[in-house]
Amino acid sequence: MGKLLKIVFSRFTLIFLAIVLQVALAIAVTFYFSSYYRVATIVSTTMLVITLLLIINRDMSCEAKLPWSILVSIVPVVGFVLYLIFSRNNASLSQRKMFAKLPQIRFSDMHPSAPTKYLRQIEYLHKMGAPSFSDTDTVYFGCGELFLADLLEQLEKAEKFVFLEYFIVEEGKMTDSILQVLKRKVSCGVEVRLLYDDLGSLTHVGRTFYRKLQNEGIRCAKFATIRPVASAVYNNRDHRKIAVIDGKVGYIGGINLADEYINEKKLYGYWKDSAVRIVGNAVTTLCTMFLQMFDMATKKTEDFDRYLVFSHTEKFADKGIVAPFGDGPRPLYNEQIAKSVYLNLIDQAVYDLYISTPYLIADETVIDSLRRASLRGVNVNILIPAVPDKKTVYAMTKQSCKKLVDVGVKIYSYTDGFVHAKNIVADGIAGVCGTINLDYRSFVHHYECGVYMYDTAAVREMYADMVQTCQNSQLQITPPPLRLWEKLVCLVGNLFRPLL
Repeated sequence: MGKLLKIVFSRFTLIFLAIVLQVALAIAVTFYFSSYYRVATIVSTTMLVITLLLIINRDMSCEAKLPWSILVSIVPVVGFVLYLIFSRNNASLSQRKMFAKLPQIRFSDMHPSAPTKYLRQIEYLHKMGAPSFSDTDTVYFGCGELFLADLLEQLEKAEKFVFLEYFIVEEGKMTDSILQVLKRKVSCGVEVRLLYDDLGSLTHVGRTFYRKLQNEGIRCAKFATIRPVASAVYNNRDHRKIAVIDGKVGYIGGINLADEYINEKKLYGYWKDSAVRIVGNAVTTLCTMFLQMFDMATKKTEDFDRYLVFSHTEKFADKGIVAPFGDGPRPLYNEQIAKSVYLNLIDQAVYDLYISTPYLIADETVIDSLRRASLRGVNVNILIPAVPDKKTVYAMTKQSCKKLVDVGVKIYSYTDGFVHAKNIVADGIAGVCGTINLDYRSFVHHYECGVYMYDTAAVREMYADMVQTCQNSQLQITPPPLRLWEKLVCLVGNLFRPLL
């Protein structure tokens, strides 16, 4: 009974109910006036036409226009209200104003050499504000346990500052072990900052968790605090996972700060994840990305220069190219950078392509690109979970698999549990490790990040890990059949796929 009451009166439940009541009230008021006045029929019809014209002429993908147009046409009153409240996927006005004031990523003077097709990818990222670096040491971690052990070791060496930015922070063994080190570092004069997404961590930490850390000397902030107000602005979550130590060492990948990520708590079997450690000047990009998001969250501007270190003179054996990059909602990011990087890698692959993703509900552009790669003779391999964390999304993943298996794409189910790693490698030499899921939400709504690597130690290690994991997983000769309820989910879900 006590557990039930805790759920009922939780912050998540109260906020959810408040938003539902607001939407219901708006719909009820609209229905009331439409039934009370005859002229309302004319007004509602006019509004329907105007809304459809706005949707058709709006700067959004056709796949996103379709579900809104159908919804508004079928249920004009309800659809119109939902469209007004939830259709906007741009960054909020306050975020845009703050972002415009903040320093942008510094460009390097390096001109890396690479084969033309990979150099074009590097040039694209350069134009998107993501410079490339050589003389950078990279290490790949194929599970959360190895990542945590290395992170704790590097945190112990911190002398000036530590920046942590994560979508999910959950109180438990993983977070507690990190906080113990951070508190010691604070007492030694090290500046420590922690930024976490309020929605991502809503059910994992208490409402005043950030204040508790502030009282202990850690500059902690929540990104996009959730309030009981119906708005589409909550679509733009900070899905990034970044750690920066003294501007010299950085981490990026799919691992959050919660116990399932280190398999201390097993919700869906063994949790397979990944991260990359970067040492060198490329860390300045991660540092700038963190400061931008932290200042947006706290609505403050500061001097970035005292945190940006461009004085790495150490020479590494690894001569590959590293380009960390960020992505996010319009108009802060006018290009879908993550999606473009993925598409470029798929289209550049000649021999083989390996992808691991927890969710495969990408739009038709990505699906068609994967199909073309397979049809032109590329050995395309995709690793997905055998144990889903979201059953409705998994149903749509299975449907996407059928479109790919039909043209020779190899789909592997990770039978040991859940795959959360978001990796892609082309021909064993170029790839990305980051936070980017193969879905519309990652490509359009969220703030995401990744590191593009060409001919680095980490990309070779990531390739070997993905090949080995696929060999130890179950190859789906034919996609698993959809159950009746899954077919129904797909029927509706395919219509609203761009809104998921």
